[in-house]
Amino acid sequence: DEGKEVCAENRYGVSEPLISQMVIAKHQFRPPGPPGRPVVYNVTSDGMTIQWEKPNYDGGTPIQGYHVEKKEKNSIIWQKVNTMLIRETEYRILELIEGLEYSFRVYAQNDAGLGRMSEESNKWKAMPDAPGTPYATDVTGESITLSWTPPTSDGGNPIQYYILEKREKKTVRFYKVMTKKPIVECAHRVLQLTENMEYEFRVMAVNDAGVGAPSNISLLIKAAEPKDIPCAPSVVCVCDSTNTSISLEWSRPADDGGMEILGYIIEMVKGEDTEWKRVNEALVAETNYVVTGLQTGAEYKFRVAAVNHMGRGGNKETLEPAQAIDRLTPPQVDIDAAFKQTHIVKAGGSVCLGIHFRGKPIPTATWVKEEGELGVMSEITTTGAYSSLSIENCSRYDTGKYTVNLENTSGSKAVTFTVKVLDTPGPPEAVAFKDVTRGSVTLFWLPPLNDGGARIHHYIVERREASRRTWQQSGGKCMNRFLKIQDLLEGVPYFFRVSAENQYGVGEAYELTEAVTATGQPAPPKRMDILDTTDNSVSLGWLKPEHDGGSRIQCYIIEVKPKGTDKWVVVGNTKNQAYVVEKLTKGDEYDFRVKAKNEAGYSRPRETLAPVLVKEPHIEPVADLSEITNQLITCNSGSTVTIDVPISGRPAPNVTWKLEEMRLNNSDRVSIKVTKDRTSISVKEAMRGDGGKYYLTLENIAGTKTFTIEVNVIGRPSPPARPVEISSITSESCVVSWQPPEDDGGTDITSYIVEKRESGTTAWQLINSSVKRRSLHVSHLTKYMQYTFRVSAENRFGVSKPTESSTIVAEHPFCKYHSIDYLFSVCTNLLYE
Repeated sequence: DEGKEVCAENRYGVSEPLISQMVIAKHQFRPPGPPGRPVVYNVTSDGMTIQWEKPNYDGGTPIQGYHVEKKEKNSIIWQKVNTMLIRETEYRILELIEGLEYSFRVYAQNDAGLGRMSEESNKWKAMPDAPGTPYATDVTGESITLSWTPPTSDGGNPIQYYILEKREKKTVRFYKVMTKKPIVECAHRVLQLTENMEYEFRVMAVNDAGVGAPSNISLLIKAAEPKDIPCAPSVVCVCDSTNTSISLEWSRPADDGGMEILGYIIEMVKGEDTEWKRVNEALVAETNYVVTGLQTGAEYKFRVAAVNHMGRGGNKETLEPAQAIDRLTPPQVDIDAAFKQTHIVKAGGSVCLGIHFRGKPIPTATWVKEEGELGVMSEITTTGAYSSLSIENCSRYDTGKYTVNLENTSGSKAVTFTVKVLDTPGPPEAVAFKDVTRGSVTLFWLPPLNDGGARIHHYIVERREASRRTWQQSGGKCMNRFLKIQDLLEGVPYFFRVSAENQYGVGEAYELTEAVTATGQPAPPKRMDILDTTDNSVSLGWLKPEHDGGSRIQCYIIEVKPKGTDKWVVVGNTKNQAYVVEKLTKGDEYDFRVKAKNEAGYSRPRETLAPVLVKEPHIEPVADLSEITNQLITCNSGSTVTIDVPISGRPAPNVTWKLEEMRLNNSDRVSIKVTKDRTSISVKEAMRGDGGKYYLTLENIAGTKTFTIEVNVIGRPSPPARPVEISSITSESCVVSWQPPEDDGGTDITSYIVEKRESGTTAWQLINSSVKRRSLHVSHLTKYMQYTFRVSAENRFGVSKPTESSTIVAEHPFCKYHSIDYLFSVCTNLLYE
């Protein structure tokens, strides 16, 4: 230890000294701190590798290196391992004794000296050697089975299991093969591999000491199916044909032999020939082919084989011979992911409706719009198997349903598209006025047929005087479908219009064509019509006025004026909307008019459009058979059949009814009724004979017409026609045959009922109640017994009377002849037995 002193000096002399504290002379750095605890890995039978972390404190100067010491189990002596300073933080320790446990510790060194020792490592045994190189024993497209030899040394401890790792070609990192159970054998099947991908493998053994060194990396192994010729295609079918060609389609082979399919060979054989001829010179790469140059109408068989690098595979034939003829198929629609049946477009935009189709012959495509014609901006384009309808500059009138009809000689098909154009609404419907009073009018209307694709917000009502052109809004925005408009000038005619508004704007207006005057008198009646004329009268009809002027219509006044005169004469009044003017002169012409009357007075008159000639019209008679489907009436036997037909004609026609050629009149069973506009005929308790063609004849001075209605009376059939024949008689069986009934009851015979009766009894035994043919084989007969058979016909209305056969004896036709007495004795004995 020593101190230091400092003095200051100038030209006048030296100052007193300043003495420092005592300082110890030593190095300026300190030794490093302890490294991290060593970790042991890669343990083999003769060595281990340890690794450690650098000291947290380096003593103020860089670490120069490390020293490693080892200690055997149950020993207290630490032995230095390294002979030279270790520069890295790991070290491979060799020349260890197999089976012994070791501990290790590490300390660092810097310029200040040796640092403190690290913590002692865990005790470790020697680990096993590397197993043998893995090799493949079985390979598929999704798995590889590997085998390897065990390590030459297990490190003094039994091998517990193996770790298998894999990596794909051209990659660096190995990945552990995941298994549900540890791999304890020297073989393992690796699953879930990518087909045609090449892999490398390595394996490591594990014992109590840890994971041993990895084996050598295997050769590249490709996950692919074993190579072989392909199997036959699964299905070969004929998908189309013409007079000279047949189109084939087939599926790919289920097994391609582990190699790429190069193509297919198609062969055919004609008719009854046995020699197969190749169709295609070069291999067909696709799974379809059109065989051309065939004989029209001839039958051919085909077979297809796949080819890979190993050779030609098995053959697959068509199930049935195919004929070279034109195939007719009805239209069919091809729908893909882009197909839409509903299209929404804004006003001014464009829309294209398109459809792909097929069929033989090629269908024709026709586009129509429901409830209207195609717009002028519509363009139809049809090319081959595609048709489209394009609409440019869309407006609300393009909204609707469009249907494309596809049709050929084999059938038809229709596809409907819906187009919705977002636009201003169309004009309101049925705008009308009522409750017209002095100074006010109430308007009513219905919503537009086309709302422009959006909800109607409100309506706008406008008016203008008939003498002006300027429109004036009334009542603001109207939320209802009616509006009472007040403050009108009395006696001044007004025009009105109504328009709807949605989120896209104000739509087209509906304008009343006739002016309305806000007055107390009613409006004139509407639509004066001539309903009928005779030789001395005219029937008139009209509709009530648009408004009643604010008070109830009391009556209507009818006036008449002969043609060529100016004087109108009142001929009557009525509260109804029809009137018959009588006592007119035949052959003269008259004008008619009608006025409405309320408390305020009379309306303006409504006249006929032209003079009316007083004369009975001559109209040819007509019968309306539209109520009778197909002019056919069907009824059950025993019920009442009625034919009721509306008729017309001027003058009223004479009516005649006939059944075939027989004229019909009223009787106990037949009732004929005739009115001015209808005629009917009824037949009670109808029988089969009442069926046939009924002729209705109508006759007047304008002409004669005959109409036909067919009546079908249905009921039980008649008995089967005679005779009922018995044939093929043996001692145990026979065949019964018969003819159909002469009358099937007006409907199909559903079945026949066959019965038998033995001699000596009156009871009939059922043999079969549902015979569909007209013969039946009857078995289980008793030898030498006499039998009689009968047959009944049945339809859905009941069973006919039976037809009986002659009596036969159940015996073999070639047996010895027996007398009748002998047969009777045999039968009697059998009965007693």
